[in-house]
Amino acid sequence: MALIQQDRQAVIEVSVIIPVYNAAETISHLISKILSETRVAIELIIVNDGSTDGTGNLIRDICDNRLIVIEQENQGVYAARNAALDIHHGEWVIFLDADDDVEEGFIFARWQTAINTQADVVIFNAWRTGSGISRTPVHTRQPYEQSLPGHEWIRHCVTHREWPHYLWLQIIKSSYIRQHSLFFHSGKSHKDILWTIHLAVSNGRFYLSDCKDYTYKVNAHSITHRRDYYDVRAQSYIEVIAEIIRLARLEENKDISLFLFRHALVEARHFLGLFRNNVGDKVGVRSCFRESISAGDLFRGINSLSDVFFFIKLFGKLL
Repeated sequence: MALIQQDRQAVIEVSVIIPVYNAAETISHLISKILSETRVAIELIIVNDGSTDGTGNLIRDICDNRLIVIEQENQGVYAARNAALDIHHGEWVIFLDADDDVEEGFIFARWQTAINTQADVVIFNAWRTGSGISRTPVHTRQPYEQSLPGHEWIRHCVTHREWPHYLWLQIIKSSYIRQHSLFFHSGKSHKDILWTIHLAVSNGRFYLSDCKDYTYKVNAHSITHRRDYYDVRAQSYIEVIAEIIRLARLEENKDISLFLFRHALVEARHFLGLFRNNVGDKVGVRSCFRESISAGDLFRGINSLSDVFFFIKLFGKLL
């Protein structure tokens, strides 16, 4: 791994972390938006994860003492974010995706909200867009403009069946990350779910804002929609479900254990959708699921008649 670093500032208030892979068409616009920020001291850490399309040259040509570039062979987005976390110096952290868009001044606005609410984690809202001009909010059922402990947020999200786990919704206090030794689990997909669950399980102070300062562009041609990637996604869901169950079993999480089991069952619904319609190696994925997850643990997450029917369907398909 190579590190290209400009002169450091004495005090860095926000670290902005962006993993990039073949993002030459979009990354320059996003960098320009971020580096236009002058009201808060930032560092921009870009991890070039083995790009082959000239992304690295575009980034290296930018002269700004707030920019840090990490060059590494392709290891995946979660390894890239861990590499940035290892060297960041900001008091707060924001994660972005290279192909999305942000509002002008959003870093300063997020930082102000985090400071004013004395939160460990602030969850913002965003717009979701597809190929057309219409847009919809990423979430609609959160306890907006409220502060609550992480465990209470888990209860709310599970009860309302809305789990806004996207990393680019968050600004997180660096000391909170370090205090709880938080990191991204290895893998290629869906580990942002686990990052957010670990944030909340650590039971810090959360604040929910309905401010939509980010535009998430749904890309039908992204790797997650490729047919040869569905098996990877299914395996990742198995790992996510197994880790949620592990957390549910811990004594320190006994007050939210039931809600974690319920959420594991929700993620199992996502897994089954992939398994039934898209997975190629059904024998191998079925075997992995049965070795990693017990029916008894998922049964503990049943909360409705619909859950009962789903549970029967799930294990009917996996027998």
